[in-house]
Amino acid sequence: TVLAKLYIELLSLPKDGNDAFKLLNFRTPTGSQGNVGDFAMIAYFVLKERCFNKGQLTIQQVNDLLDSVSNNNAAKRKDLVKKSLLQLITQSSALEQKWLIRMIIKDLKLGVSQQTLFSIFHPDAAELHSVTTDLEKVCRQLHNPSVSLSDASITLFSAFKPMLASIASVRQIEKQMNNQTFYIETKLDGERMQMHKDGDVYKYFSRNGYDYTLQFGASPLEGSLTPFIHQAFKDIQNCILDGEMMAYNPTTQTFMQKGSKFDIKRMVDDSELQTCFCVFDVLMVDDQKLGHEMLSKRYNILNTIFTPIPGRVQIVSRIQANTQKEVVDALNEAIDNREEGIVIKDPISI
Repeated sequence: TVLAKLYIELLSLPKDGNDAFKLLNFRTPTGSQGNVGDFAMIAYFVLKERCFNKGQLTIQQVNDLLDSVSNNNAAKRKDLVKKSLLQLITQSSALEQKWLIRMIIKDLKLGVSQQTLFSIFHPDAAELHSVTTDLEKVCRQLHNPSVSLSDASITLFSAFKPMLASIASVRQIEKQMNNQTFYIETKLDGERMQMHKDGDVYKYFSRNGYDYTLQFGASPLEGSLTPFIHQAFKDIQNCILDGEMMAYNPTTQTFMQKGSKFDIKRMVDDSELQTCFCVFDVLMVDDQKLGHEMLSKRYNILNTIFTPIPGRVQIVSRIQANTQKEVVDALNEAIDNREEGIVIKDPISI
């Protein structure tokens, strides 16, 4: 209805005229035409005698105008929306506008669903679009059908959405792990963080993609963490590590819990606590993306990347287990130690 009113205004149609009525009441059946509910088709017949037979806009100009309509509509700049629509009306044919309107209202009426088109383009396209809602990103990252989403989404100095844990039933653990060996890790009570390193350049991103490089250090000369861990890395050029940023008390040699009323993302230099990055996964090393590798292999690679420095950069400890009893024992131990809990991981997971 909003678009109908804009077209009526821009075309200077009499508000009580037949064409204005058709646009405003496009859902109302009129005669034998099968255009009920199809605003774009009704607009086509209204525009047919009022527009050029051939449009004058390039694809780039059309893209720019559609972007302008979308952005200004979101910003509630109705005057600029009108300006862009007026350019489309005066420089496009009725047939072109029919399809442009369908793009604007996101209903192409092709008889093919969005999911179908995504599945044809790339097996992971629908999944990436559901996370990013960015069609351009889908097209750019997944243009090669042989490259999986796990590899495409892992890019140096670009935040990615990490896999998050879900609650599991202790009684179902053995079944969920197919009665095979699994890992038990301590669940850390810090801030999920990913570290991207390329030579002397570092970046840190939270689980939601926020950049905390200023706090932790973009180089070995600055920040609450980078100067203390730079020398720990072995003979590697670049890597992406996933882990938990923790506050460590060097006096008691213990990690602090969030309930202690501190913010690891805002710790000051004179604090008695120090920043420690507890790493539990590696996603890339020396330009080799590891998103398609099994967890057990990634763990083996992780052990070759840096030399742990207690209280600064550590690899999260884990044990191998096979039974429900081992899970219960580990959980009870975590409770006794006032830790947040435990995490169960499948060695063959990707």
